[in-house]
Amino acid sequence: MNTFIMGRRVGGLTVLCSLTVLLAGCGGDGNGGTATAAAAGAPRALAAAGYSVGQTYVLVNPNSGKALDIAAGATNDGANVQIASINGGGAQQWRVEADSNGNYVLINPASGKALDVYAAQTNDGANVQLWSRNGSGAQQWRLNQVSGDVYTVINPNSGKALDVAAAGTADGTNVAIWSANGTAAQQWKLVPVGASPTPSGYHLVWSDEFDGNGIDGNKWSFEVNANGGYNNELQYYTSRPENARTENGHLVIEARQENYTGPEGTRQYTSARLRTLNKGDWTFGRMEARMKLPRGQGMWPAFWMLPTDNKYGSWAASGEIDILEAVNTGPGNNTVYGTLHYGGSVPANTHTGNAYDPVTSIADNYHTYAVEWEPTAIRWYVDEVLYATQTSWWSAGGAYPAPFDQRFHVLLNLAVGGNWPGNPDGGTSFPQRMEVDFVRVYQK
Repeated sequence: MNTFIMGRRVGGLTVLCSLTVLLAGCGGDGNGGTATAAAAGAPRALAAAGYSVGQTYVLVNPNSGKALDIAAGATNDGANVQIASINGGGAQQWRVEADSNGNYVLINPASGKALDVYAAQTNDGANVQLWSRNGSGAQQWRLNQVSGDVYTVINPNSGKALDVAAAGTADGTNVAIWSANGTAAQQWKLVPVGASPTPSGYHLVWSDEFDGNGIDGNKWSFEVNANGGYNNELQYYTSRPENARTENGHLVIEARQENYTGPEGTRQYTSARLRTLNKGDWTFGRMEARMKLPRGQGMWPAFWMLPTDNKYGSWAASGEIDILEAVNTGPGNNTVYGTLHYGGSVPANTHTGNAYDPVTSIADNYHTYAVEWEPTAIRWYVDEVLYATQTSWWSAGGAYPAPFDQRFHVLLNLAVGGNWPGNPDGGTSFPQRMEVDFVRVYQK
């Protein structure tokens, strides 16, 4: 911190539905036949897996890491369907609805139109498109489990699967139907909008979904101080529920304007800073959090990592990984930052990073912010959009890939004022909240 279908997920999206339950709910016969079950079964099948009809998803092809997408974001009948890099836009969103036959219809909310097989064709290579909802067999789909959280999407009218042409991985690769074979071209994950799929090759090793009645002391500890975060910040960090608590399955870190006196003196603002030090410490992995950020001059939320052991020396010789920072969010400013700090101990330190503007407001919407940290590369994502990669850094205390080859822990905090954002002004309203839906750590 120094100068990315709404609803709950289940198990980090590792389970959607068992084959038996899903086929019963979706009306398939398990052999590519036409659905016969009642429509009421489909909502039950989704609900059993923590999903529900009416929610909106991105369909991700794990082979390419790309999403089912409407070419050029078109909304007209006949618009072509393809794969494209995940961007969270309306062209990649599909609402799951039940039809009268117990199957699903996949509706693109931006257009109100359905995922459709051209002219209800049943041949291999029949094109998949967007078309006004009409209840025909061309717009009916069901899900078959391949393994784990991977599924094929089957058109019961033809018995064929949603397929990426030649198992392509490039943006713009066409999507059609093809005889169901379970290959990589026909594998899909349903990812709630704003969430992220379990990355290929990773498994979940730690998470906090904040579903309990309070902050889990086995996972988090509070830093309580008035030292200004070493950046001339204005807040007193406390462990009070007024500043940090769980609400409705979310962690809330709240900055308040109030006179507060503690052992280190009096401050005019309070907030909270949590960390996993010696409770969650990792070398390499994917770290992600889904968050909605505060707004206003002087607001400085952060999701970041510090070294647990400081093997290479004091800050920043042992490194710092800033997964997400934002300052002074508001009209005309929707920017987030991902940064590395390294080099020698201050003042011989340096930093490198990138900025990114998500497609929707970071203060009004939840976004998922992540890094994938490997021995010689660190990548930054917002809602699965890769916006930065760093492969070059150094430490006065050791040879490359030092300092980013040691244990780090996670921090979450909301600072007020400081060297970077400057102080709050008359336009800054209080309290301001940083809301965290989940924090997850994956490793290979």
